Amino acid sequence: MKRNRSSGRPRAKARGRGAQRRCLAVLTGDEARAVLQELLSAHPTLIPDAEQVASAVLATVSSAAVADDVFEAIHSLDLDDLDAGPRAGGYVEPSEAAWEAVANAMKPYLDDLERRIKLRRDGEALEVCAGIVAGLYRAERSGSELLEYAEDCPSEIAGQAVDRWRRRRRDRTLPRTFVEKFAPEWEWLVR
Repeated sequence: MKRNRSSGRPRAKARGRGAQRRCLAVLTGDEARAVLQELLSAHPTLIPDAEQVASAVLATVSSAAVADDVFEAIHSLDLDDLDAGPRAGGYVEPSEAAWEAVANAMKPYLDDLERRIKLRRDGEALEVCAGIVAGLYRAERSGSELLEYAEDCPSEIAGQAVDRWRRRRRDRTLPRTFVEKFAPEWEWLVR
C-alpha cells in the first residue's frame, strides 16, 4: 500500500473508510432505518442486541424534555403560519387556520404517545402524555399571538392526549400532584 508523503498515512483506503463512517452520521431517519434493516437481515444474530438498544433509547424519554419540545413547537408558531383566507374549497377563518397550525405542530408528539401506547410501554406513555400536557399549558400562558386565534386549542389537545393515554385502561388518571404543579387550571384532567 502506498503512503501519503505529507502525512505518512495510507492513501485511498483510509480516506474511504473515514468517509464511510462520516456518512453514517448524516443519514436521514429513513436511510438509517434502511441501513439497520440491511444489517439485521445480513446478521440476524444482532437482532436481540438491536432490540435491547432500541428499548434503552425509548426508555430515555422524560416529561420535562417533552414539555420543553412541545412548548418550543407551539411557541415558534407565529401569524405567518396561519393559512387563512380564500381556498379552493371556500374561506378559512383565522381561528380555524390557527387550530390547524397547532394540531400540525402537535402531531409528532401525539404520534409518539400513540406508538408507546401500542407498544404497551405504559411508563413511557405517561411521560410523553404528561410532557404534552405541561408543554401545552405553558404555551397557552406564554402570550403567543397565534394562540389568541386558537382559544382553548391547547387544553383541547391536552385532553385528547390524556384520552388516548387512558384508552387502554379507563381507570387511569394523571397524578393529581402533577396537574397541580404543571397545569393547575386544568384540574378537569384528573376528574
